[in-house]
Amino acid sequence: MDQIHDLFSQLRANDPVHFCKTDDHPDLWHVTKHADIFDVERRTNDFLNEPRLVISTNEQEEKIRAETGGSLNRIRSLVTYDAPEHMKLRLLTQSWFMPKNLNKLKSRIEGSIDRGIETLEESNGRCDFAKMVALEYPLRVIMAVLGVPETDYGLMLRLTQELFGPEDPDVGVKLEDGESLQAARGRTVMELFAYFTALTKRKMEHPQDDVASIIANAEIDGAPLDDMAKLGYYIIVATAGHDTTSYSLSEAVHQLARNPDLFERLKQSPEEVSKKLTEEAIRYASAVRHFVRTANKDVRLGEKTIREGESVILWYPSGSRDSDVFENPHKFDIDRDMSQRHTAFGHGAHMCLGMHLARLEISSFLVELASRVASIRLVGDPQYVQANFVGGIKSLPVDVELN
Repeated sequence: MDQIHDLFSQLRANDPVHFCKTDDHPDLWHVTKHADIFDVERRTNDFLNEPRLVISTNEQEEKIRAETGGSLNRIRSLVTYDAPEHMKLRLLTQSWFMPKNLNKLKSRIEGSIDRGIETLEESNGRCDFAKMVALEYPLRVIMAVLGVPETDYGLMLRLTQELFGPEDPDVGVKLEDGESLQAARGRTVMELFAYFTALTKRKMEHPQDDVASIIANAEIDGAPLDDMAKLGYYIIVATAGHDTTSYSLSEAVHQLARNPDLFERLKQSPEEVSKKLTEEAIRYASAVRHFVRTANKDVRLGEKTIREGESVILWYPSGSRDSDVFENPHKFDIDRDMSQRHTAFGHGAHMCLGMHLARLEISSFLVELASRVASIRLVGDPQYVQANFVGGIKSLPVDVELN
């Protein structure tokens, strides 16, 4: 991680909107400064999500186009749409994730926290916090919000890791004999489609008070959502709703485990410190690594001109460590001035739908950790997921002493 942050620092200082041409990837403008990332995110008519949302090799793009009939998106989800469809889809479920409505999730969050603390108790002091606690804690919450039966949580965890970290040997999709990574990832997508097709049928026949029922029975402009739009909506809520939160929570606990004074501050003022710690962990982790946008016309960005049809890649970890915005950005500092927002949640119309829920989940867990754990320390180096789209700490060995 230090190497990539060093590279981003060099780009921000010397060529913050950097054009890169290679033989095996599409030509891309790499956008590394906070101000430029926010500028692109604000200009939704100038920079579109279509045709590509994430970086892939030329070979991968050709195979995806062949499978989909021309599109680069196997999954048409909320994050792939542009205006006006994007906002119409977002408004279907937005109220579920707004601060005033999060109280209804309190019991679900508390129950999932209890399960996480029980895991620490059962580990007899030594555990891998990232694998055993952080991965499953937000999963249980978002699956309950979505309306997925608890018996299927393990399946959703596996499919999410395969989708977001396919290159990683520990969490990525397992290749069958002679199978390419791209084909294996397609298999994961098809398994998700099959699962959520069956869920749609159940929620249309027996709607309940959950997000899946809203999506299954939704209408836009008087017409029902088509099956692919429903499936894409389920998948983005199910997958993006827990991996990013788990990585940020692991980063927060990583910092507590390596800094006893910080843990003591949390124990002394849990409500205040947990919120500061949460926001700094989200900034520091910046679990969503990038999104790609494509210019809809010739556009000036910084000192460069992006031509119509050219793509820019927004590097969110770089924006969140821009020294023009954050003093001493590579230091984990819960007291830093956060009046200027980090880039971890994006910006503008496509700002993360679940950001308020993520903050609540992380801060609530930290408050409970402060009251039920006497000490926590590292007993090994953290290991990070090998992924360029969504990533963070995948292994965090700790020794925990309970009260």
